Amino acid sequence: MTDLNPIEMLSTLDADGLTFRPWRPAAILQLAAWSEDSAAALAAWERGVFGAFIAGAGATLTAGRLRLWPVAPWRRLLIAEAGAALPELPAEVAAVPCTGGYVGLRLDGKRSRDLLAKLAAVDLHPDMLAEGDFATARLEHVRVHLQRAGADAFDLLLPVSYAEFTLGALADGALEYGARIDPALLHRPTPPQESPRAFSLK
Repeated sequence: MTDLNPIEMLSTLDADGLTFRPWRPAAILQLAAWSEDSAAALAAWERGVFGAFIAGAGATLTAGRLRLWPVAPWRRLLIAEAGAALPELPAEVAAVPCTGGYVGLRLDGKRSRDLLAKLAAVDLHPDMLAEGDFATARLEHVRVHLQRAGADAFDLLLPVSYAEFTLGALADGALEYGARIDPALLHRPTPPQESPRAFSLK
């Protein structure tokens, strides 16, 4: 029997008005500032590389094949597509390589928004998430990053530890639109659970 690679197989699906395709950035770096001076250095670097700095939550920056996503205050994901050279980073900003920590997925088609709306706790209306905008959302209990890459296209970064579960949830949702999936792939792992909190009784 041929071993299934669930992540690869669930990342390539076709349905009515919906496609899943792997999205494989060449590099992903998490950037972090830790003080007012460090944040100022980060903003200055953004202006130098992208011609602007991130003004608020949801805004993104693009320069050629580089993208910058604001995942939290003073925190960014720098995403480099194939062929992009990583820019030099200021010493005042911490940078952690995390390419292997994510699985990328590109959803495209007129049903892509409908699918995400069933599963993700985020407002996907174009007035709230315009083309190019970014959001972090819970998708079946899993924290995912997503960007509206086009009118009917979304790029998602899924944490690798929960990628099979999350892709399985998306595949389940795509059945409504005619996706044909090997039933063996739909036996998903159990959903992530929060770690129990320690407490004591006095």
